[in-house]
Amino acid sequence: MIIRNRKLICKYNGQKGGRPKNDSGVRIEIPDINLVILTPTQYGSLLEKYGYELLRRALFVLEEWLNRGGKYSEKYIGKNHYAYFRKDGWVINTARRDGS
Repeated sequence: MIIRNRKLICKYNGQKGGRPKNDSGVRIEIPDINLVILTPTQYGSLLEKYGYELLRRALFVLEEWLNRGGKYSEKYIGKNHYAYFRKDGWVINTARRDGS
């Protein structure tokens, strides 16, 4: 165990009190969305938080960014994308702007 900035970090991730990793193998299938990975629980929580239309536009924004395959987006393909859907994040703000 390592202590950094007064926080206890466990190298076993999920064992002995560490934070469990999100299993990217358990993912939902969303029509027309191939690269964005979310678990069913994450998708349900985002649906409650933003509603169907805004979430759908945000999924397309993130999918388009991942499809472009730029220098920064390539390393995020195949990983869980839940963190991109913050209420003040660029994905949600772009979806709101495009929907207006």
